[in-house]
Amino acid sequence: MKSLLNHKFIGNIKVPGDKSITHRALMMAALAEGTSTIKSPLESDDTFRTSEIMSQLGVSITNEAGRMTVTSPGAENFRTPVDVLYTGNSGTTTRLLMGLLSGLGISATMEGDSSIAIRPMDRVSGPLGEMGADISWKDGRYPPIKIKPSSLNAIEYKMPVASAQVKSAILFAGLFADGETIIHEEFKSRDHTEIMLEQFGVDISVEGLTVKLQGNQSLKPRDVLVPGDISSAAFLMVLAAITEGSDILIEDVSLNETRSGIIDVFRQMNADIEVERTSTEGEAIGNVRVKHSESLSSYELSGDIIPRLIDEIPVLAVLGAFGSSPSVIKDAKELRFKETDRLRAVIDELSKFGIRFEEFDDGFIVHPLSEIKLTDNDFKGYHDHRIIMMLLVMGIAADKDINIDDPSAISISYPDFLEDMEQLKQAR
Repeated sequence: MKSLLNHKFIGNIKVPGDKSITHRALMMAALAEGTSTIKSPLESDDTFRTSEIMSQLGVSITNEAGRMTVTSPGAENFRTPVDVLYTGNSGTTTRLLMGLLSGLGISATMEGDSSIAIRPMDRVSGPLGEMGADISWKDGRYPPIKIKPSSLNAIEYKMPVASAQVKSAILFAGLFADGETIIHEEFKSRDHTEIMLEQFGVDISVEGLTVKLQGNQSLKPRDVLVPGDISSAAFLMVLAAITEGSDILIEDVSLNETRSGIIDVFRQMNADIEVERTSTEGEAIGNVRVKHSESLSSYELSGDIIPRLIDEIPVLAVLGAFGSSPSVIKDAKELRFKETDRLRAVIDELSKFGIRFEEFDDGFIVHPLSEIKLTDNDFKGYHDHRIIMMLLVMGIAADKDINIDDPSAISISYPDFLEDMEQLKQAR
């Protein structure tokens, strides 16, 4: 990290493929009998877990030259896995597969790493249980998860919280259920699953905050282009906005409106940002350019924008510290249940730079940083990729060579993060 200090960051870059979309593309390609190609997927620890599990079910997956080729016998021909399905650190893999596996008529056991072992899964198991899924787990809510064959019936379900993972698990189960599955949301969560199911030939309808899916449908093989992950782009966007002389253009990144809340925040703060959409159908894709901003204001975030930027909140705390007045985040209690308690981790670690917070149960106020006062040079990453990259961005902005206990979790979503910043750096 030391080599990145006292630099500005200028140039064009492509960030890794969207993690959420890559997971879903692998699962849907596996369900479809035939061959599908996934172009520009994210190649990371999390997505490799999904790929390996699909292989255990009898799907052939090859990975070369920036694409994955998936050849599947079809969902009805999946084999019962001999070994435990290991999901690693991937909550998306774990939760989505609970729905997908429930209707396949096979037995399977899933478990993840120590982080997954303490992440509650009852938000997913509740509605799946209503559909008739036979699922058991530790202490009623934690992995390992055991799934047995069962017959599923469609349900009409009102989401208690905005969660794309829960919604997607229900939709995957709904593919194998008798009747029409109907989901009502209070706030719109990520809609990658709905978009991609339609791409794979599924009859699905979305009207406002209601999604309807008829059961007993088959998927058809398709080729999928994965855009860059805006959650990964967020770190470079904030780096450019707060680092003097910086100007970064991020190409071919996802502009899906259910994910692009960070762009709204940049505009709310009067940041120097330009957005150009380049795709015309399917997932929205485009280019985002951010330049250093001399006079950032502040933000107030709550309600329906939170699901659109939930993963970006750690690095948005850094952005808020460089604003002219206090910034506020509320309705983000879900962050208490990620890889770690991200709200607590953000406050504990960024406070070491002298940033002052007021903590709520569901968020915080971050006050402008008047002076950098490093109270501790040793930082915890919590084996959380977003906390680690947040700290790296803050360290560069503060021009401090900090020590992070274990930065290896970056490989979960952005393996080449440091290399990309080296590529963009220029002497001031």
